[in-house]
Amino acid sequence: MSNDVFDSEQAAAYYDDEAVSRFYEECWGGADIHIGRYVTGRESVAEASTAMTQSLVDRAGFEAGQRVLDIACGFGGTIRILARMGCEARGIDISENCVDHARAAADEAGLGDQVEVAVGDFHNIDSEADSWDAVICQEAIIHSPDRPTVFAEVFRVLKPGGIFAFSDILTGEDADASMVAAAFARIGASVGATVADYEQMARAAGFEISFLEERPGDIRTHYDKLAEQLEQPIAGLDADAKAAISQSIGRWQAALAGNHITWACFVARKPGKD
Repeated sequence: MSNDVFDSEQAAAYYDDEAVSRFYEECWGGADIHIGRYVTGRESVAEASTAMTQSLVDRAGFEAGQRVLDIACGFGGTIRILARMGCEARGIDISENCVDHARAAADEAGLGDQVEVAVGDFHNIDSEADSWDAVICQEAIIHSPDRPTVFAEVFRVLKPGGIFAFSDILTGEDADASMVAAAFARIGASVGATVADYEQMARAAGFEISFLEERPGDIRTHYDKLAEQLEQPIAGLDADAKAAISQSIGRWQAALAGNHITWACFVARKPGKD
């Protein structure tokens, strides 16, 4: 794994950047910052993003009354879905900007009293051991310079029998590392973690994997839609920022077209409860 990666401060700075935040708000849908689930291909980015969250939550079997922690909550779309389900939902994120967005959105949705959002780092989760029924993380472990520690921390804070539902953008098995590096450069992620690597990391932390689904078509469709949106005027995004983001999206499209980048979701269980 490359050492050319973000540390926590760099990751926060990326998501706190005004142009990046505006891009996610205007082009990504404003509620989520992760890949969408496309059935027809006609879904908007926002619709598909919500559908992907719901699919992962359903697959993980989350239920009302459970304590669920989102360890990189972004704009908080997932914790609002969980709160509406009747879960006790908490979100942490390394970005103060994302935390502010998530809190404001929860208040606007009338859910401010049902969710808690705080700045936090998934390498060092501020929770006691065996304290959460479930943990969810969508497209965020990619930013970690020490992914095994993330899996170990989630395992620590989950109750026996607890569920970890996670998805991420990953390097293809036979990828050209230079193509992946070009795409990942803007977000500072390291190259080299494959689906098989994530399986190994989860098992090494102690998890049993109950579900794994690789869906490269979804991420290709997602980035194609982002590229289409960037062809239109974007409120609050100046020409230079828009051009830089468009160039980055183009590098993603090139890597995705060659199967150098993929996407997968997992459901893992901490043993210890029948």
